[in-house]
Amino acid sequence: MITIVLKTSIAANLLYQALQDDLGQLPSEDAPSIQTYSYAGQGLVVCHLSETESSKNVQVYYLASSLTDFIVTHYEPALLIKLIDKDHSSQTKEERRAILYETQAILQGSSPARLANEARLQSKAHIMYALLDYLNAENLLILDGFVCFRLWEYRQYLYHLARMAAESIRRERAHREFIILLKSFVELQEPRMDVAHVIVRPNGLYRVLNRDYNLVETEYLEGFAVNLAEHDLDLEDLLISALLAIAPVRIILHFPREWSPTDAIQSIFSDRATYCSGCPKCEESRKAIAKVVADRARKT
Repeated sequence: MITIVLKTSIAANLLYQALQDDLGQLPSEDAPSIQTYSYAGQGLVVCHLSETESSKNVQVYYLASSLTDFIVTHYEPALLIKLIDKDHSSQTKEERRAILYETQAILQGSSPARLANEARLQSKAHIMYALLDYLNAENLLILDGFVCFRLWEYRQYLYHLARMAAESIRRERAHREFIILLKSFVELQEPRMDVAHVIVRPNGLYRVLNRDYNLVETEYLEGFAVNLAEHDLDLEDLLISALLAIAPVRIILHFPREWSPTDAIQSIFSDRATYCSGCPKCEESRKAIAKVVADRARKT
């Protein structure tokens, strides 16, 4: 028998219902008997496990899994708020709220952050392993105390994700400010040529052509830039630097709207940048993009 203690009977009822739903997936002969009680203002959930070792192990696993989801749903938001408020006390309430939302986005997999695809699985694994160790050794689980004092790896992981979220927000803010600065620079700059055509090359770099589709020589996209690209230099930055140096009145992009530098170019150059509706240069870019994508897939 395992007894789980919660602060209130309301919380106990919520856990009871969650356990009934999750452990109900077991065959009826293997499902543990679960009751809920109130005692001295607290809520108790009692799980009567099987006497058979193999069946009991399965029941403990399902119990730990259900408790993991319960902790994530009912404890994690408050843990994150407390952690962020403590670690970022010098920041405004709005800034701390932004960090909270970004951390939750990472955990939900909806953030472009590096760990977003694995964060939720990893965070649950920390809880699950701690619960399995505890439930296989103890019959009494005071859930609030367990969350506060036994889940240190889980809390450290949340701390790491919150730090990552804060850094992501800082970089994004700096990027937006830089884009605004570049946009102002473009608006004040004297144009140096009327039309610039941009195409994609098979090596992933870009090439800028003039009105007559002749190559526009620029140190950012020719010569040594090829060697720099091999060391994962940001190709989008190289293209934007080249366009800023050339300062064209119009920029015609010969690649799909969803290709990587699209948003930045449109943000900086606004209505100066347009898309070609289709031509041989567009076909060249499409073939080059297909090669770039295939090369990246092989590397990964």
